[in-house]
Amino acid sequence: MSGIVRRVLREAHVDSRRGSLAATCVEVALGAALTVTVLSQHPLRSFDRLRRFDPTLLMLPDWRLFAPRPVMHDFHLLCRAGEPGHEGEWQVASTIAKRSVSQFVWYPERRRDKAFLDLCQEVSFAAGEGSSPALATEAYRILRDYVSGYLAATCHAYETFQLMIMRTGGHDSEEPLTCTFLSPHEKRKAAGR
Repeated sequence: MSGIVRRVLREAHVDSRRGSLAATCVEVALGAALTVTVLSQHPLRSFDRLRRFDPTLLMLPDWRLFAPRPVMHDFHLLCRAGEPGHEGEWQVASTIAKRSVSQFVWYPERRRDKAFLDLCQEVSFAAGEGSSPALATEAYRILRDYVSGYLAATCHAYETFQLMIMRTGGHDSEEPLTCTFLSPHEKRKAAGR
């Protein structure tokens, strides 16, 4: 009986060494995959060389945590209506609401706010190249149509309007309020168009 026990123990020992070797290989492979995945997410594009081994991006997805030009400011959209030479007062057409702690859990307006930020950032960036490139962007047309609808609902007697994009530092209260874009006078759209 002792011979049978010894043989079973010997086989179990050999099997346990095979199992631990397989487990070690799996752990090393998973650790290497995790390391390469983390390195390939680095903002520096020099780490993208790792992706040449996975052209399908199935093993090394591109999950960058930051945009190429992350939004670092808050924007406010102001407008005024009137007639050329007799413009009204500037009024706030849209802004980003002050953030609250509850927004960590529930923030359904985030998509709307993000779209607004992206539109303002695109127009402001194009305005840095001159007024004409900014007026040619789809983002400007969207903001112009938004302001036109806003004014149609709030002001009934006007011929032209202007919009202005103001930038603030967001949480950085030291940064001054800056005008990044001022549109030319736009004519009021006819009803039904």
